Amino acid sequence: MPAKDTETITKWYDALSKNYDELYGEEQNKKHTKVLQVIGKREFNMVVDVGCGTGKLLELIAPRSKVALGIDLSAQMLSKGKQRRTDLGIQWIRADASHLPLQDRIVDGVTSVSMTESGAVLDEHFNEISRIATEDALMVMTIFGENDRTSRRQAKETGIELVATLSDREHLYLLDRAKHRVKASPESTALV
Repeated sequence: MPAKDTETITKWYDALSKNYDELYGEEQNKKHTKVLQVIGKREFNMVVDVGCGTGKLLELIAPRSKVALGIDLSAQMLSKGKQRRTDLGIQWIRADASHLPLQDRIVDGVTSVSMTESGAVLDEHFNEISRIATEDALMVMTIFGENDRTSRRQAKETGIELVATLSDREHLYLLDRAKHRVKASPESTALV
């Protein structure tokens, strides 16, 4: 999806939430399988799925984490997630991925699938994900790139390692916080 304002994105995903799993479930399951392969058997103190949608990936990771947070811009997607599994203790937060309401260096596992495009938004999302991550955090995200070379060049410059190609437009990356300068949060509106 081309870069759009937050309100347009929210309306789009709120409307799509009713049928999201039926329309994109199979495709997302394949991506989630790849993410789980990267994560392996690792356990977490706190895992955050940024752009969690209906929470399908998070419900697979939550049993291995003391705290599991699902963050999404769409209230309707979060509502669907809340209805999926109530026994896992997942906490749901409505927030923009460019301004995560979490303290610096608090999360040791971050996932983000099918949300970020190459370009300016990649820098914003990567800075936020890196900011909330502990020094040894596992950070896995997919990036959409209109031009494969541009996306990969930007990823390399950012300190992100390509793990798998999911499609001709979407790639799975392992983020390395040590290779990237993390900007500290100018706001102190953290919830956790």
